[in-house]
Amino acid sequence: MKNKIKTFIFFLCNAASSVLTKKRAAILLYHSIDDNDVFHSLSPKIFRKQMEYLKRNRYNVIKLEELERMITVGQEIPKKTVALTFDDGFLSHYDNAFPVLKEYGFPATFFVCTGLLGSEMNNSQNRPQLTLDWRRLKEMNESALIDIEPHGITHMELDSLKMEEAEKEIKQSKRELEEKLNKKCFYYACPRGKYNEKIISILRNNGFKAAVSVKEGSVEAGDNLFELKRNTIDSSCSDNIQFCARLRGGIIIFNKLMRR
Repeated sequence: MKNKIKTFIFFLCNAASSVLTKKRAAILLYHSIDDNDVFHSLSPKIFRKQMEYLKRNRYNVIKLEELERMITVGQEIPKKTVALTFDDGFLSHYDNAFPVLKEYGFPATFFVCTGLLGSEMNNSQNRPQLTLDWRRLKEMNESALIDIEPHGITHMELDSLKMEEAEKEIKQSKRELEEKLNKKCFYYACPRGKYNEKIISILRNNGFKAAVSVKEGSVEAGDNLFELKRNTIDSSCSDNIQFCARLRGGIIIFNKLMRR
């Protein structure tokens, strides 16, 4: 009964949010695209359904780079604009997300930990999962749809490190990607969304144009480019109402209601 009530509230929030999203964008955050019981994982079948929903409903799926440019120049964000991002560099991104993105022609940004490539990293439930290797990462990078950006070296929370260690995580991961993929990196995702003003200062001083967070909400003109909000798509988003709450902004209204 509680789940049914919660779903109904989300339905109402989605309807109300339709008036809020005309000049806002949603940045969606995915982790593993896998068939497992990990909360932050999403099954490949549901992921495909979500991409089909975006296509069928004519969402304006753009690169994070393009969204950053719109905010920088003060351009009005078109209605139904969304950017897709993936954190951690799991092997499932190559196996289960990349083919679907190519099929639908959707651009996406993948944030990877350079020191964990070709091995394993613990997921949100502290279970090891395979990560991408450099060969697969280079193949993805060759696609015009895909942008590979740094997520640190070791996935350590930057605000818990000494500043010189945090700076190493940022600078070295950027340098390794730029050298091995022959590209420039301008966007950063702090592991677990942990950062502070000193971290933002390091990012600015090292040539980054923007950084994404894990704070829920929509993105609009005038937002701080180094604290761009993202809405996490996890196993709770297997039904369309929950997915749409994060896509259309209903999650914002829902969270405000729950805080009262």
